[in-house]
Amino acid sequence: MASVLALLGGLLALIVVLVVKLQLKSRRRTENFEGQQIERQHREAIRHTRANNTSVAVHNRLFDGGGGRRR
Repeated sequence: MASVLALLGGLLALIVVLVVKLQLKSRRRTENFEGQQIERQHREAIRHTRANNTSVAVHNRLFDGGGGRRR
């Protein structure tokens, strides 16, 4: 009887360990995905800022006569 209870306890412990391991793995993936999404949004914002700055710089150079120096 004691060996049967020990066997059932071991199986139950193994099941609990596997479930916890799967939960941690799935949670880790979600956090990484969210982190990647945040990185993409930051990169996109930086790209738009650079594009806007470049457009303004080109526009200003046309008014200044295209010379790259201030008068």
